[in-house]
Amino acid sequence: MTTPTPGPAEQSHGTGGSRKSTPGGQSTPGTGRFSRRSKGKAAASDAGRQPAARTWKSSDDWGVFRTVVIAVGVLIAGIGIYYLVTGTAGVAETSGGAVNASLESQFRFFSAMMVGVGAAFVAIAIKFQWANMLWLVCLMVFLGGIGRVLSWAFSGTPHFTLIILMILELAFPPALLVWHRFIAKTSALKSEIHRGRAGGEGSAPAGA
Repeated sequence: MTTPTPGPAEQSHGTGGSRKSTPGGQSTPGTGRFSRRSKGKAAASDAGRQPAARTWKSSDDWGVFRTVVIAVGVLIAGIGIYYLVTGTAGVAETSGGAVNASLESQFRFFSAMMVGVGAAFVAIAIKFQWANMLWLVCLMVFLGGIGRVLSWAFSGTPHFTLIILMILELAFPPALLVWHRFIAKTSALKSEIHRGRAGGEGSAPAGA
């Protein structure tokens, strides 16, 4: 009596588990340790080939703006300190004669106020949660420029350096506020686009 030879399905089952038999007699790759290791290496290789997503930071758009605000604050505070120390004698085209005590007192007071305005600019730039106060500080500088215009109208033409300061005080605060508003809107738009792209990539179908 002869021993029957194993069929194709039985032969594939006896090869150490590297292949599995199916009801139709076909064999498929098994899920042995070698196969799992190969799949893991392939997945890691695919992940390494995918380009890394570029992260967007809203703080990147504010760097130059904050630097300019700090520079303006330091300049205003420096001018205030200079006038606070020198008094009316530090103003261009002063006669250098007898000092009017009342005028000197008032002038040094407002010089100290200039130091405070400059320090406010610096504080706003460093601790940017106070950015809404920038509008108030810019308004103070702008009103100072208006005061120079009134002085020019009622008391005559001042030294050209004071005219330059008047132009800067009238032009720079509105420009700074417009710039602030523009960056705020641009940052909000970029943030919205970034979140939309991230959401679209996360909800994309696996076969896409």
